[in-house]
Amino acid sequence: MSSIDSSITGLIAAQQASLSSNISITIAAKQLDAYKQQGDAVVSLLEGAVQLSKEVGKGGRIDAIA
Repeated sequence: MSSIDSSITGLIAAQQASLSSNISITIAAKQLDAYKQQGDAVVSLLEGAVQLSKEVGKGGRIDAIA
């Protein structure tokens, strides 16, 4: 009976480890999605800045008095 109990305990431990791993992977995937969104926002801001700098009369002079 003891070997059955230890087998069940081992299976339960394996299931818990698998669940924990799946949760960690899901959280990491959500964090990666958030980082990608932040990166896309930064790229969009930079592209907007480039467009502004290409407008007529923009970016040709530096205002050294601040």
